[in-house]
Amino acid sequence: MVEVLWDRFTAEAATSGQSKSFWKVTGISFDTRKIKKGDLFIALPGNRDGHDFVKAAFDNGAAAAMVSKIPNGLNDDSKLLVVEDVMKALVRMAKTARNKSKAIFIGITGTSGKTSTKDMGGMIFKRFGKTHFSEKSYNNVLGCSLTLATIPKDTKYVLVEIGTNSLGEIAELSRIVKPDHVLITDVSIGHLEGLKSLDHIVKEKASICSGQRQTGTAVIPRDIEKFSQLKENIECFGPRVISFGENEKSDVRISNTELLENVITSKISDQKQNIFNIKLKTAGRHYMKNAVALLTLVSLLKLNSCKAILALQNWSPLAGRGQVLEIKIKHGNCSKVIHLIDESYNANPGSVKASLQTLTCIFTSQKAKCKFKRRIAVLGDMLELGCTEMQEHVNISKFARLDEIDKIYCVGSRMRKLYDVLPSSKQGFWTETAEEMQNVLVNKLKNGDIVMIKGSLSMGMNTIVNKLKNT
Repeated sequence: MVEVLWDRFTAEAATSGQSKSFWKVTGISFDTRKIKKGDLFIALPGNRDGHDFVKAAFDNGAAAAMVSKIPNGLNDDSKLLVVEDVMKALVRMAKTARNKSKAIFIGITGTSGKTSTKDMGGMIFKRFGKTHFSEKSYNNVLGCSLTLATIPKDTKYVLVEIGTNSLGEIAELSRIVKPDHVLITDVSIGHLEGLKSLDHIVKEKASICSGQRQTGTAVIPRDIEKFSQLKENIECFGPRVISFGENEKSDVRISNTELLENVITSKISDQKQNIFNIKLKTAGRHYMKNAVALLTLVSLLKLNSCKAILALQNWSPLAGRGQVLEIKIKHGNCSKVIHLIDESYNANPGSVKASLQTLTCIFTSQKAKCKFKRRIAVLGDMLELGCTEMQEHVNISKFARLDEIDKIYCVGSRMRKLYDVLPSSKQGFWTETAEEMQNVLVNKLKNGDIVMIKGSLSMGMNTIVNKLKNT
């Protein structure tokens, strides 16, 4: 039986809204296309006003709707919760649910790696009790509020992804989430259009501790350029700081990392000098750091580390976030088999470097070298980098292991700057859009190629992935 999360009376109390009919809901949704039976539909304002879709939401199974006005075709007797401001009312529901819950709340932020770490964490903490987290990359005020407002009763652990593209956003969300513990995956250049500089990014990421309970802990990366600055900013908020990484000074240290085909292994030494061996089904070294950050929290909470490590063996990256696929492409009268590293979900300078690192490291055994021919990167524009965006794209040409990549294909006006400074031997092809690149790439690929696709979300690099999958 699906658990009731809210009813007329609890929602009225949380939002100061009014309803004339009794109802109860088992979920919350703002998208009529994805609504589930029993959901509360929230009619968010915007270019496409949610009030225009309330009737469709009821037709698709919504049990009630939260609105700021009575939509056309409905009346006061409909199962409507009328509030002054729908978004503010949702935030109040989130705060109410947070304050009622007795769960341990873990806030996760970072320039990259937030969603993968949250998904990993969900898999781990489910081994220790009822765990709640968003299945999607919900990390703004809407996403965090939805995550909190849908916490089931008796939940033991809640993982909340917290993101930003403007100064002050993380602090605002931290005060809503009130995390007991926080985990910062990475602090590097990203969203410079709104965050202005790396120094501002450090302060913004550190502000996840502003709403944190002072008895909590902050788990932070030791290998970043601005580690000392990040640590100093966090300590101003009061939590205990534990670092992780490959640096010898890390509190929890990663060493002996080895990659065999699409599996990575490392040795972990914690603060008590306990040694653990971890194996992940991925070639990305950055994923090992995310896993170790979570294991640091597991140890902190006095949970069984071996049990958590076993849970991680069942984890693998999702589509768009490092998933590795073998694809058979039929083209004309011939067919070819390639391996695709799908990193198409999003991009910033740090994550592009990590993805290029994966491309150069995967399938490097003697047996694999006989099977695979070329390593190819397909890179789309990195957006929201402000006035430094062109230089950041050119800087990709300085990647230390560029010699190990055979061809680089570029998509977008910004990536054109990279393409133009590449050695001619490395230049694959340039197109303005991902749609144009689809057919070009299919024609250019050879049997045995390893292809990595990466770019900012709005560049639509996933369309290239889908083209290769369905050719």
